[in-house]
Amino acid sequence: MKQNIAILADSGSDINIDSTNMPLYILPLRIIIDGKEYIDKKEISLKEVLSHIDHKKVTTSLPSPKDIEGTFDQIKKDGFTHVICIPISKGLSGTMNIIRQIAEDYQGLTIELIDTKNISMASGYSSLEALHMIKEGKSFEEIVNMINQNLTHKKVFFTVDKLVYLKKGGRIGLVSATVADLLKIKPVITCNHEGIYYTVKKQRGYQKAVNELIHQVVEFVKDSKSYDVALMNSDTKLNLEDFSSKIKEALPHIRNFSISNITPALAIHTGPEALGIAVSINL
Repeated sequence: MKQNIAILADSGSDINIDSTNMPLYILPLRIIIDGKEYIDKKEISLKEVLSHIDHKKVTTSLPSPKDIEGTFDQIKKDGFTHVICIPISKGLSGTMNIIRQIAEDYQGLTIELIDTKNISMASGYSSLEALHMIKEGKSFEEIVNMINQNLTHKKVFFTVDKLVYLKKGGRIGLVSATVADLLKIKPVITCNHEGIYYTVKKQRGYQKAVNELIHQVVEFVKDSKSYDVALMNSDTKLNLEDFSSKIKEALPHIRNFSISNITPALAIHTGPEALGIAVSINL
């Protein structure tokens, strides 16, 4: 039987491409503002979310079992036989566990789940890599194996202006928020081997923290000769053009470079001044 392979990611993976002619399906997270529910990115914008987070009760919700089953139904209806599910880290979100529960009983599709142990485009890069391999004609098994092998070559480093949002959302993991905001200490955060946030460095002041992001990426890519880089932000006041020039100067072997906003659901947990650099080393 011919393998027709689709990729299922979630909106927290920050994949900002036109998926119209691609075998890519995005499962949206949900946003709840004072009891009213919105579909992430489709029914509410980043700007709207940021305008509410300090004045209203704003939380996120996982895709419902109905959402997931409906998406699997659509994938099957579209003629696909195999699905590789690549959501954000199960250490930061329950989305993967819900997908697993539905997948166990779902009939008519061969379904594989991959825990990227990452978030934002560091997770999204695995989906893009899988799409590329589908185009090359690789088999389902080959793609799953390669994505799993390459997970350690993807990373995101980010900083926030205030830790209050991470703390409020219960996503702070190993990040210490104690007196940091008072002392203007800004953490540079990434995901550890379990896919949970932890602080790799602390800097006094936002500008030093964003410069540290570049340093961490340089350390991560080491002497690699090709990598993709994405500059992700919520609503930073930083001059992104100038900062992009700094990134390109420090990382001379960038193959693809992009700038985009993080999805509204992630911004709830980071606040308006979140800035991150995601990187994927090309092998």
